[in-house]
Amino acid sequence: MSTAEIAKAARALLDAVTFDDSGSNGRGGNGGLISRETMRKADELRLVLDAADRQEKAL
Repeated sequence: MSTAEIAKAARALLDAVTFDDSGSNGRGGNGGLISRETMRKADELRLVLDAADRQEKAL
């Protein structure tokens, strides 16, 4: 698992959280409520981090 993959998943989650809070370009947003899409991105980051941990332990 590369740091680029971890960073990509982390950025996607950060973008989703920001969008949930305030939208983008004056559109969208969920008024601070966490969307299912954001929860999915959090789960994806969790899977990437878990894979990185397993890979590190295997070395």
